[in-house]
Amino acid sequence: MAEAENPIPVEGVQFSQHLVTVEDGVRLQVYQWRPERETAAAPIFFVAGWISLVSGWRELLKVLVTKHPVVYLETREKRSAMIDRGLMRPENFSIPCLADDLITVAEKLGLAGGDAVLFGSSMGSNAILEALKFDRLRARAAFLVGPNAEFSFPWWGPAAVRVLPPAVIQGLKKFVIWYLRRFRVNARDDPAQMARYVRTIGEADAKRLKLSALAVLGYSVMPGLETISTPVAVACAASDSLHGEDEVRRIVDAMPRGTMVSCPSNTYMHAAAVAEDLERFLAGPAATMETP
Repeated sequence: MAEAENPIPVEGVQFSQHLVTVEDGVRLQVYQWRPERETAAAPIFFVAGWISLVSGWRELLKVLVTKHPVVYLETREKRSAMIDRGLMRPENFSIPCLADDLITVAEKLGLAGGDAVLFGSSMGSNAILEALKFDRLRARAAFLVGPNAEFSFPWWGPAAVRVLPPAVIQGLKKFVIWYLRRFRVNARDDPAQMARYVRTIGEADAKRLKLSALAVLGYSVMPGLETISTPVAVACAASDSLHGEDEVRRIVDAMPRGTMVSCPSNTYMHAAAVAEDLERFLAGPAATMETP
């Protein structure tokens, strides 16, 4: 693959990108940034949400990469993933499968020794939680934005996802955007959140949309959360109707070392300001206590 243009150009920060093989027939895109000056700050392993674009995290990443080495993984439902045709089945897009991917990437890139900080959003947060269960992946701490206890669909959603071919789903993207704006996203109070969904859905691969949607039917993050020994902060916003505050509280309360971080909006959680919340969490007692 040709060298990609640096999506987060920052002076004094080195950039590289490459594909990492996570299983036979599956290679995932990884972006890496490292400050040119020596830093003692913990590396950050960044796993973004479902079909999200790195451009949606530009302002936050600009802050993080100046201090921390950052590894940004594009999960397998994104267009950048190289997947053999025979593996294009729903079970290969499940959240436990995504968790296995990030464990493999962490091991290959030296991030599995317990010193890295995991940062995730939405489905990426769920993949991180699955990886942390039963200490399958060791980390200094995790900071998660809007994980899902379950994935909610309208009553007609599961049947539609099962029967509609990808070509039709491609044509229904405008309807999905309308549905999110009308019923799931507070577009009036947080228009930037809605704008991100418009961009990401517009660029998403329709076949992978279908497969990943089928893969989360019936999924629940709750079983096994009590086994997570890593300190985990979960950020949420009362205005974010897609990732409800009550749902986030359930997740936090189920973890022995869970912490809830209240934010003013979903857009705030994607902005540079959330880096301060991350640093406060890492400096606080919840994340500095020795992991049992």
